[in-house]
Amino acid sequence: MSSTLGMSRGPVREALKRLEAQGVVTLTRHRGAYIRAFSRAETEDLLAILEALAAVAARLAADAVCGGASSADMRDAQAQLAAWGSSDPGLIAKRRHFYDALIAIGGNSQLAGVMPLMQIHLLRLQAQPWFTADDLRDRTAEYAAITEAVVAGDPKRAETAMRRHMQRMTARLRKLPDAAFALH
Repeated sequence: MSSTLGMSRGPVREALKRLEAQGVVTLTRHRGAYIRAFSRAETEDLLAILEALAAVAARLAADAVCGGASSADMRDAQAQLAAWGSSDPGLIAKRRHFYDALIAIGGNSQLAGVMPLMQIHLLRLQAQPWFTADDLRDRTAEYAAITEAVVAGDPKRAETAMRRHMQRMTARLRKLPDAAFALH
């Protein structure tokens, strides 16, 4: 790999160690580095944390809009998500934009730092191929409900909509076959 990148082994090894520390790759002695895959139990644990943090993000964003903050970024992010398709290569980036807008509008300087973003993106990539067009349609409707509550400046409704979305995502992931959680 180092020759492909045109650099010595030291920086590549250091980069892989950092990615391992962030939970992105798994390093196996004499076998190399592998993109991390989540087990069912790890997925459940991650979603439990994510539900609480995402609910706070939605509540803070709606609270900020109620206090006069602009919701234009939120509307733009939701519009991009509404236009997605199951084969859309930018789906992950659009969903990331949605959550980034939610966090930015909320204005909490610490929330982005505690969100397990790398793990969330890995889980999304791992699970995405297993979702149906109906799943995508349902998720789009859930994001619309969250957006409507935030734009309306209704913190309680925004938090409830986000919790509902996260609980439904957990249920969807529970229905996936074992192959979706196959570890290397």
